[in-house]
Amino acid sequence: MNFNSILGQKEIVTSLKSSIKSGRVGHAYIFSGPAGIGKRSMALIFAKTLLCDRQDESESCGECIQCRMFDAKSNPDFYLLEADNLSIGVDEIRNIQNDVVIKPLYSKKKVYLITDADKMTVQAQNCLLKTLEEPPWFAVIILATPSCDALIETIRSRALRYNFKKNSYSEVRSSLEAQFGSNLNGAGFIASYADGIIGTALKLAGSKEFVSIRDSTIELLVKLTQMKLADIFEMYGFFETNRDSVDTVFDIMLLFYRDILMLKKTGDENMLINSDKKDIILGNASKFSLHKLIKNIEIIESIRRNIRQNSSYQLSIEVMLMKLQEE
Repeated sequence: MNFNSILGQKEIVTSLKSSIKSGRVGHAYIFSGPAGIGKRSMALIFAKTLLCDRQDESESCGECIQCRMFDAKSNPDFYLLEADNLSIGVDEIRNIQNDVVIKPLYSKKKVYLITDADKMTVQAQNCLLKTLEEPPWFAVIILATPSCDALIETIRSRALRYNFKKNSYSEVRSSLEAQFGSNLNGAGFIASYADGIIGTALKLAGSKEFVSIRDSTIELLVKLTQMKLADIFEMYGFFETNRDSVDTVFDIMLLFYRDILMLKKTGDENMLINSDKKDIILGNASKFSLHKLIKNIEIIESIRRNIRQNSSYQLSIEVMLMKLQEE
């Protein structure tokens, strides 16, 4: 991979390439943005380019010994720290401090990447601060984190910050097609559901569990319109089985009702997120009034909040099903 393979984040790519080309690379960077947005991929490409011996137009050559060792995960001038536990402690940062005093073996730079940098304890961050205050000329430290706010102010003030933006729908869709081909079932839904995060889209597209949950959830909603009140309690088993994924189930329910609502209001089938489920949506649109669809969406959001506030899970789900089933 190189910078040209990245979809979106053009401002960040341009800035990083410019710094490499001009020789004005900083000693510390913070890459912030939601999980799956591409922070780690960008950091690895940046690191590989910095270590490359024959970079051309700020792109790694992929052929020199430094690049080949990097691809083989054996380049001694690259240090990757990933959180194995819930936190990154002082000892792990001290290992970096002990290594950073050693000059590069093959490259002009040494690059240190800490993913999930928000998991560093305060003690670990203060330990890292000592290196950031007086970094060796050859060291580049990259911190990847969901939020800059998780890092202490003294670290934030000593690093260049790049905030990663969500990708467009077309960029997410292009990434899915590049990975899985143009005939991926439900690609439009996954691209919309991923909400601009390519990593999420790729993960969902490769998940048989997600496909199964989605199909089962939509099937449940269709059955719900045909069942008697006394029968709906049988549906609780599905929510119990998928308790750990209930937020995903709620999202799928909301998007199903949203599609029917948009279809009834606009009549435009091209606005459907669940485009691959168009026949099901068209076949069930007449069963709902606009008022009922809006009410169902409000019911699901209300029950989601109740569960997050530790209300009884079973009671909340059963109440939701009864309200969704009501005429």
